[in-house]
Order: sequence, then structure tokens, then C-alpha cells
Amino acid sequence: MARAIRVPDPSLLPAAPARGQRLAACAVVTALTFACYHGTLLPGLDFGDTAAFQAAVGDWRLTPRQAYPLYYAFANTVFAVAGGDPAHSLNLTSALAGGAACGALVWVASALTGSVLAGAWAGLLLGASYTFWSQAIIGEVYTLHLLLTALVLAAGMWWHRRPSLPRLALLLGLYALGFGNHLMMVLLAPALTALIVLTPGGLSQATSGRGVSLAVACAALGASQYLWNAAYLWQVADPTPSLADGVRTFWFDVTKSDWRSTMVLGVHETALKRRAGLYAFDLQQQIGLPGVALALVGLASLWRRWQMLAVLLLAYGTAFVFAYTYNVGDVHVFFLPSHQIVILAAALGASAVWRLPASLPASARGAASVVLTVALFAVPAGRVWDTWPAVDRHDDTRPISWLDDLTRGVGANALLLADINWQLENGLDYYARHVRPDLNVARVTDRVLTLPFLVRDNLAAGRDVVMTPQSRRIAEASYGGLFTFGPDPRVDARPLAARLGALPADTIYVLALLAPYGDLPFDAQELAEASQQLTSGAAMLAVGPSYQVLAGRLGEAPVLDRRENQPFRAALRVAGVHLDVRMESWLPADTMRRAGFGHVVANRRHALTLERGVSLVLLGPDGETRSVAYASGLLAPLPRVLTRLAPARRGP
Repeated sequence: MARAIRVPDPSLLPAAPARGQRLAACAVVTALTFACYHGTLLPGLDFGDTAAFQAAVGDWRLTPRQAYPLYYAFANTVFAVAGGDPAHSLNLTSALAGGAACGALVWVASALTGSVLAGAWAGLLLGASYTFWSQAIIGEVYTLHLLLTALVLAAGMWWHRRPSLPRLALLLGLYALGFGNHLMMVLLAPALTALIVLTPGGLSQATSGRGVSLAVACAALGASQYLWNAAYLWQVADPTPSLADGVRTFWFDVTKSDWRSTMVLGVHETALKRRAGLYAFDLQQQIGLPGVALALVGLASLWRRWQMLAVLLLAYGTAFVFAYTYNVGDVHVFFLPSHQIVILAAALGASAVWRLPASLPASARGAASVVLTVALFAVPAGRVWDTWPAVDRHDDTRPISWLDDLTRGVGANALLLADINWQLENGLDYYARHVRPDLNVARVTDRVLTLPFLVRDNLAAGRDVVMTPQSRRIAEASYGGLFTFGPDPRVDARPLAARLGALPADTIYVLALLAPYGDLPFDAQELAEASQQLTSGAAMLAVGPSYQVLAGRLGEAPVLDRRENQPFRAALRVAGVHLDVRMESWLPADTMRRAGFGHVVANRRHALTLERGVSLVLLGPDGETRSVAYASGLLAPLPRVLTRLAPARRGP
């Protein structure tokens, strides 16, 4: 039996609060945050990576490229229990993990501060943070990642109080398990190493024969999660690869070496300076200025516990540097692990503030403690109140509606050749698999060599062949005049002003132009005509500053005409309707925002998700949404063309 190494006065942690109180606080925070996530949960399909995750739910075959075996195991278990739509089950999985992550952080912060109140405060602050909330209501891996990092930190603190092999096994086992969800778990290694080194007797225990054997066993068990992915190679490959070739292919796909190697430390030095503004905006977006101030106070309060300060700074610094230099268009989600550490520092600051009344006369301590408690908990409570309407996606059916429009009139009697943006394509894959299995869908890029035969055979079978604009361009570039094209009248891809039609005189509008994508067509005339129709020519939008918004009553000069290169927030009242216009992105660096690049909230109800390009919402005098439309962006309606083989030319 392993002998515990007793540490009479641990230098890193204060006395632990009562276990029952901590468990109760964890349960309450978990329940509260999950209720928030469930109330704002995306009901089904989304685009981008989320759609790719959703498409794999319910299928126990997992490819190396899909990776994330722990995440899929959790999701498939939820789907087996909850049933229904796979997309909804995956979104629910994220909400469950998100609530549990907030509860786990309560335990960590309580151990770190010695205060259950500070622990509960930290869990609620994480739960109310904008990016974490936005990831907790869709199918994504980041809520489970923060749950696992919190569990590892909790196990590390438990082991530190009384180092023993069973406790070390729990720490190393949870750490190894975390690699089954996301390889970012490696970022905790420097902080855990410091914790082991700075724990009295910890290094000798970890480097003993039993400690090393334990580490090797845990690493092997953690890596074994990926046998699920690796098995796919030998199940489908023909001929069966050798072990060496299979391992190389497996590693290439799991680590996504084809693109990740260009992204890690891939931000050019000139862009690194601009990321300072991005990070400052992002940090304030998550916890606000009060949270940042309390984090600084918390770090200062550790001046006598320099060892814990070193552990926290290592955990924060490694995660921060990785995200800051990671060359991706959704860097905000990779800042989440560093935000988790900042919130722990803020919990230390809140705990220091709670101790202030101890220096007051006894007669004033009670009242001062109540005032401070109310003031401190007003921070996460206020952020819940403020964030809820912005992230609320409980009635967001835009992906399904967009795909319904794309495939309108197309069924078993037609072939749809759809080369579209990868984010939309992932959604179409799910849609064709789970929503419209009758669809015949292919991509011209996959069928270039045999395209003439594919078109000929489908036409001969009595099917229509319809193409998206990109499919048509590829077909024409490859085969010149071999095909003829005509418009497909079953889809409505008219310009924005024509799609709006006749509008009631009491209509309220919000028209926004956010820096459009460079690889998507932009129709300046379409935007000018829509601006003219809405404002009677009083204001016009054109490509320029990154964030532009017009808001007012139909046919009148806008009440709000704002054009900025930095994100902003504007509150205004139009005909009795309170509008909250929020820019929640950092353009042009942000190219992917699962929660949208901004929002319009009308009378505290989510009215419009702003996307890059043109976004428009029309409201009634009661603030209810009448219609939403997009142009010159990902969600702009796509025209289709009916495709035929050109008549054979006769010789002279």
C-alpha cells in the first residue's frame, strides 16, 4: 500500500473549505449555467465544423481525420439516451459539458482561494462569458476541453495537499484522458510540471519507479482512445496498409499536419502587433473590466505564495502564447483555456475583496460583507443578463432554411451539383444524410474527369441537372461550350431590394455591412438599391469601414448611421422599440464566428445575427421580427442553373 507524504503546511493552497459546501456550490452553479445553455440552445443544424461534428453523431465508425474520440463517445452516448435529431443531441452534449465545466471550476477556485463564495463566483463568471456560452449551445469541443482542464487542476490540487500514488494516478489519468478530446491539453504540461516540482516530495514520488510506471500506463491508456480512429484505416483500406504506413497516415490525419503545421506560430510578426487589440477586446468581452481588475488584484494577492503564482502564470502564459500566435480565423475559441486561468485569478481577487471587512469594527462587518457579496455577484449576474439575448439561438433555423432554399424543387428526380463554401458544404452533407436523404448531391470538383458522362446519363434518365454558380464556373473552365445553362426559376435569388417587396409604412429596419469576404462576390449595386429603398436615399452603404450600420423607420433618414473600423455597441430607440446593436468580432481577422459577427437585439429579444457582408432585419412597431435577409455573404441566396449538353455541331 502506497504511503502518503504528509505536507503539514502546503505553501501553494489555503485550508480547504468544507467538502459538503463545495459540492453544493458545484451543483448549484452547474444547474444554473446548464439552464442558461439549455434555454438558448441551437435547436439543430449549424454550418462549419459544427456541421461536420453533427454529421458523425450516431455513427460508431470514426476516421483518423475526425479525431476527438472522447468527444464523440460522449456525444454518441447522449444521442443514444436522448434520441431525436443528431444535431440537437450534439448541441445538448456541449451544454452538458459546459454546465459541468462551470461546476468543476467552482471546486478548483474554492481550493485555490479557500472560499466557497469565490469558487461559486468564478464558476458563474465563466458560465456568463460570451465565447464560452456561444460554444456551449452548439456542437463544439471546447466546453468539454475546459471541463477536463478544470478536473485536471482539481486533481492536481488534491494531490498537492497529500501526495500519494493513488492521487497521482487520478491526476495523470485525467490528464491523459483529456487528450482524447483535444490535443490542446498539452498546454497544461508546463504548469503541471511546476506543480509537481514545487510540491514537497512531489518530484521524488513522480520520478520513482512506481511513479514513472504509473505515468507510462496512464499515457498508454490515454492514447488507446485513438485505437477507435486507427481501426478505421484497416477496416476500409484496400489493400490493407502495413503497420508503418498505417501509423504514418493515422498521425498525419489525427494531427491534421497538412494545415496545422502552417498555423502553429504562424502569425506574421506584423500581424502579431495588431493582435494586441484583438486580445484586449476579447478579454473584455468575456469578463468585463471588473473581471480584469479583480484578476490583477488576485495575482497581486499571491505575492507571498510565489509558487502558486508561478503555476498560474505558466498555465496562462502557455495557453495565451499558443492562441496569440495561432494563425486561424477563429482564434477567439483558442483563447478560452487562458480565460479560464484569468477567471481563477479573478476569483483570488474576489476572495481578497471579501476579506476586507475583517479590518472593520465588528459592528460594521456584517453590513459590509453583505454589500460586497451583492456587488461581487452582480458582476456575473449582470453579464448573464447582458449576454443572454445576444447568444440566444433557441429559434435559429437559418442553416436549415438556407439549405431548404438551395435544394427547393430538387429531389430524387434531379441531380444537384453543388460546389459551395466549405462551411456551407458541411451543412449540406448533414442535410443530405439526415434531413433529405432523397437528394442526389455531388460536387463538380470530384467529378471533373467524368462530368460529361454524369450529366448525359442523368439527363437520359429523365433527371434535371442543376448547378450552383461555382459548379458552373468549374464546368465551363474545364469543358468550354460543352454545356448550356439556363436559370432555374424554382429558387429566389433576386437582388435584396426585390426580395423585400412592398413593406408596411411602420417597418423598422436595421441594415448592416460588415467587411465582406474577399473570396465571395460583392454586389455594390444590390446594396445601394436596398439602402435607397429603406432610407429613401437619405443614407447609403458602400464598402469602406469594417463595421457599418443604418437603423431607422422605413423611408426616413436613419436614427443610427455608424461607420467604424473598431467594434462598437450602440443603444437607441426607434419608434418606441429599444435596439441594441452589438459588434462582437474583430474584423478583418475573424473569418469564422459560430455565434455570428454581431447581433441586433430588439426589446431584449434576439432579432438578427450579423454576418460578414450585408445583413438586414425588418421589425414591426412592437419589435417583433418580420423578416431577415442576407446578401453578398455566406448566407446570401444562391442561384441555380439548369444544365444541358450543348447540341453537337455539324461539320461544314
